[in-house]
Amino acid sequence: MKKKLLALAVLGSLAAPVFAQSNVQIYGVADAYMRYGQLMGDDLMSVHDGGIAGSRLGFRGEEDLGNGLKAVFLLEEGYDISTGKSAYMSGTDSAANSGSDVFTRQAYVGLKGSFGQVSLGRQYAPGYFADPYDAFMGGTVGPMADLTTFGGLTIQPASLARWNNSVAYNGTFQSVSIAAIYSAGNKETEMAGSSGYDASDDDKYGVSLKYDNGPLKLGAIYQGVKFKSRFSGGSYIDSPADRDETQQDWLIGAAYNFGVATVMGLYQKGSDVFGRSDLDVDFWQLGAVVPVGPGNIRLAYGQEKIDTPSGPDYKPKSFTLGYTQDLSKRTAVYVGYHYTDYDDMPWGTALGYGFVAGANGHSTTTPENMDSTSFAYVGMIHRF
Repeated sequence: MKKKLLALAVLGSLAAPVFAQSNVQIYGVADAYMRYGQLMGDDLMSVHDGGIAGSRLGFRGEEDLGNGLKAVFLLEEGYDISTGKSAYMSGTDSAANSGSDVFTRQAYVGLKGSFGQVSLGRQYAPGYFADPYDAFMGGTVGPMADLTTFGGLTIQPASLARWNNSVAYNGTFQSVSIAAIYSAGNKETEMAGSSGYDASDDDKYGVSLKYDNGPLKLGAIYQGVKFKSRFSGGSYIDSPADRDETQQDWLIGAAYNFGVATVMGLYQKGSDVFGRSDLDVDFWQLGAVVPVGPGNIRLAYGQEKIDTPSGPDYKPKSFTLGYTQDLSKRTAVYVGYHYTDYDDMPWGTALGYGFVAGANGHSTTTPENMDSTSFAYVGMIHRF
């Protein structure tokens, strides 16, 4: 018996350094809110996911390799708290995936050290992290999340800024942070009979430079997404015939904490959106966060200009007024009102250019216009 105890003690002492070098965490977000009003003119009453942050379950860890070098990994699954199902991450990358939607928020492995971090997998593009300049932190109730998603801009806190088959770099050096990413897209091989298509025709790339020092935050982001129409069997596949350009997006943002309030703003532009020549989208937003008692009043106004290749321009606008209050370090409640006016864009125009995925029963052959979105909301978020 003593020999067995001694052997176990020796094994335990040998294993201890291995466990000490390795660290794995389970983390997540549970965020749900009730909303009541109208969505693009249709009556709305529902429990929805992610008013402040999308619900998720994740696993992350690192191993100390010595000499300041660490191996890291992250696997993150999104889920819809209103149904309990895995969240389908809409957008070109997720739509091209086969299989389940597990870990479609992020999934990567990499190395980090004093030089920063280099990682491989499905990852956030730099444009996902524009939340320092948004009073609603990229939440779905804010104007930025609403209008950038509607306008097809890839610099946004949602699925268009999650890229498959990518290599990314992130580094922070005192007050300056740098990020860069290259994605091979979803078509990595050049198949026989592809009619001039090559594997680089859906590549993506992006860079960002940020400054964060005391009350001041500044940032600039650029992203490019290639589109290529492929002709086969007498028709175009992958995308319509007129989607053959590289969408180019850029953003500048700033925020300053005056003590009594934090004021922030951003401007971004997308050229050849969805790969359509001369379909350009501009978006700007101003906002503020004002501490009041135990919580914060948040307000933001944003406006978009959609410059279509033919026909009139449209200027959707959005406004949100909200209040958030922390109940603890991990739990908060929020309430507010959100409004978006689509500037009488016809349903046929919105569907034809890709601004909506479906007409939701509305006519696209007659000049039926999109009505506004207007709803009150109340919700709760818990981080674990």
